[in-house]
Formats: sequence, structure tokens, C-alpha cells
Amino acid sequence: MTPTPDNTQLAQGHLSLLGVLTQSIGFLGPVFSIAALMPLVVGLSATGRGAGVATPAAILIAAVGMAGVGWIIAQYAKRIHLCGSLYDYVSLSAGPRAGLIGGWLYYGAMLVLAAATFLLLGGLTQDLLHGLLSVDVPWWLLSLGYVAIVVAVLVIGVQISIRTQLTLALLSMAVVLAFSVRIILAGGQGGHSLSAAPFNPLSVGGLDLLYGVLYGINMFIGFESAANLAEETAEPKRHIPRAVLLSLIIAGAFYLVTAYAQDIGFGLDAAAWKNSVFPLQALASGTEFGSTVFGNLVSLLVILDVVAVAIGVGVAVTRGMLSMAREQRLPKALAVVHPRYRTPARAAALLGVVSVVCVVVVVIGDGLFSRATGQPGVLQPQWAPMFGWMAGFGGTGLALMYLVVSVTGVKGLWGQVSRGRLVVAAGAGVTVAAGAVFGAFYKAASPLDTIPWALLVWIALGTLWSYVALRRRAGVVEVDGGVAQAAPAGE
Repeated sequence: MTPTPDNTQLAQGHLSLLGVLTQSIGFLGPVFSIAALMPLVVGLSATGRGAGVATPAAILIAAVGMAGVGWIIAQYAKRIHLCGSLYDYVSLSAGPRAGLIGGWLYYGAMLVLAAATFLLLGGLTQDLLHGLLSVDVPWWLLSLGYVAIVVAVLVIGVQISIRTQLTLALLSMAVVLAFSVRIILAGGQGGHSLSAAPFNPLSVGGLDLLYGVLYGINMFIGFESAANLAEETAEPKRHIPRAVLLSLIIAGAFYLVTAYAQDIGFGLDAAAWKNSVFPLQALASGTEFGSTVFGNLVSLLVILDVVAVAIGVGVAVTRGMLSMAREQRLPKALAVVHPRYRTPARAAALLGVVSVVCVVVVVIGDGLFSRATGQPGVLQPQWAPMFGWMAGFGGTGLALMYLVVSVTGVKGLWGQVSRGRLVVAAGAGVTVAAGAVFGAFYKAASPLDTIPWALLVWIALGTLWSYVALRRRAGVVEVDGGVAQAAPAGE
């Protein structure tokens, strides 16, 4: 029996612009991004190449490119107010089958990314507890605890989710931003490192800058997730487009300030910046700008920011699965919301099950992938190899979806918006999305070199599932306003 509309309806929208903006910022995880992803922009990557001193310039270029994707998504968000987000946009522009495959890719990647955050949270918390209190708690036990907390927050309601994200993200961003401003006001390393060179794209070689831009794009992945709250927003036509674009502006400004502060904090020495591995923690723990205590505080803030990421990804993926299930693109059981909280409780439970299975598999498989490092006898933490692989799969999957939205957006929005702006935005979106995918694949070391094949398998499975789901959908009679209509069988 198909669930009734009452059983599939999310809580009607009371979220403000700040609420939906918080969703996008929380998904982005700005503090986590500058702690873990910015070193890749500098040059700590498999290719060994990056923007170095010109990292702020590379981030600025990446932000401008991502604005193309953001503009297209914002135009869709003005017209479509459903929680399926990019899945709905592609379905409208390219047909049911393309939409289903796109949603399968998009929310499958998000599901993997969400599960990956729990591995990271367990590992980071274990390290912090050991360093501060000399207490050794198994990382996997901590990960399972985080799964329980986040799933509970997702079920209780979007207002709780948003408030939690707002508190965690604002606290961590405010402290790190204040620290960065302090470094700038102090003149950087030695008090005499202020320079305009970081914003000059010609201060490094063209290829080095290109690699910096490619990795920089990954710092903006998830900016569009405010669109998944369209049905729970008071004024979706106004709030969602603004939140999508504002999240890019706010995150971009935050990245630029913190990148410049790190740049001059290391005295414009790209090698020292890159070799520090975790430059934010290195500066925070150093004696010139920080202290051991402050370094520990920053480590805690990174963990809090990752919690906000976990909630943000969870909010987006559960609503996406709900939307697809309501249209029978996924099993209809996922279309039922909690009777009291009006949240996608079954989708949240599925997220919890997938996350727990991942933790168990990593423990049983002792990391599953090789834990070897460049130093003989030194192994990576048990959770680290799988986290890297899952984060790569999730991030690349989302970048592929941006590419699809940019391409199909030309058809879907043609005649509805300025064609000149549409072509420019689509061109920028295709360029940066394709670049992000290329950056993820090129010279990827094992086990990351298996991600392209895993994505191909996942897309192939989605294609096969589309024939099952759309055939089952055909002939189902829907009643809309008393008029019965047969659902389409395919494209």
C-alpha cells in the first residue's frame, strides 16, 4: 500500500534564511576544510603540485568558478521548491531516467560521505582524549557514539539540527577567524611578512596554480545543500537561492582570510607551509601566535566542525532519499516520515545502519586498505585509509553531479533566464566540476585509484535500478486534484 500524503509530508516550513544558510555552511565545514583540505591546495597531494604561496589566489579562482554552478542551482531553486534538490532539477531538465541516475549518484555519494565523517570523528576524538587526558578510548566506540547522537538529532527535527549546526559552526569559525586576523595584524611571521604576492596568480607557475584551483574546488562541495530544505522553509523562492549564493560568498571570504593568514604565518614559505601537514594546528600550537593549550582548543573546534558536517550531510541525504522514495525511485518505505517529528526517520535509520556497518567492516578488516606509510614500521590509524577512500568517493560523486547539473541546466533553464548569463554560468560550472573530477583521479595513489571504477560500478547499478523503478512506476495511477493520470514509463 502506497503511503498516504500525510505519512510522507515533512514538517511545514518555518525555517528562516539564517536557518537554511546554516545548513549549507554546516555541510561545507569551513574549519575542517582549512585544516584538512587547504594543505592539498598548497601542494600536499599525490601530484606534489599546488598553488603554494598563491593559494589565496587559487581559492578565489575556485570560488568564482563554483559561483557558476551556484547561479544555475539558484535559478532552479526559485522555480522548484522540493526537498529532492539537484535530483529534481535534473529530472525536470533531462527526464525521469537521467534524474533517477543522477539522484542515485548524488545521494549515494552523500551517504558514503556521511558514513566517512563518523570514522574521522572517532579517530580525531581518540587522539584528543589521549593527548589531553591520557585516556585511550577505542576510536570505533567513539564513532558509534557519534552515529547515535547524529541520527537522534536528525530524527528529533530540523530545528534542532539547524540550531546544533549553527552553534558548532559559528563557534569554530569565530575562533579560527579571530586567530587568523591576529596573525595578519601581527604582520605574519617575524612581523614583516605582509605581502600582496598571495593574491597574485602569476607568483607561481601556471600548472601549479591549476592544481591548486582543482583541489580548492573541493572546499566548496556541499554549498547547495540548503536546497534540500525547500519544503521546510518559510519562503523557499527567496530564501533558498539566497542561501545557496551566500554560502559561497561567506565560505569564500573565510577561506581567503584564513589562507592569507597561514601564508604569511609561515613567512611566505610554501615548502614550510606544505610540510607542516596540518598548518592550522601547527600555527595554533606554535609559540609565535599560539600555545599548546590553544592548539588543543583548535583541535577540539575541528571536531565540533566535523560534527556539524555530519549533521549537514545527514539532513541533506535523508531528505533526498525521502524525495526519491515519494516518487517511487527508491523503496517506498523510505518515504514515510516520523509521525510526531515529521522528519525522514527511516532514511535517518538507514544512514545509521550504513555508518555502523562501515565502522564494523573497518575494525574487522583492520582498516580494509593498506595502512602502510612512507616510514618503515609506522602505520596509519586503523580508520584513516577507509576514511580517505570514502571521502574521495563522496566528494568526486558530488562533483560529477555538479557537472551534470551544469550541462542539463542549459536545456532546463533556456528561455527562462538570461541566455548570456546561463551560457557563462554553465561554462564555468562545467569547467570547475570537470576539473575537480580530474584532480581527484589524476595520479591518485592506491587505494584512491580505485575510486573511478567504484563510481562507474555505482552508476551502472543506478542505471539498472532505473529500469526496475521506472517500469514499476509505469501504470501507477496518481490522483491530483481529482484527475487521474498515468505516470510515465521512462524518458
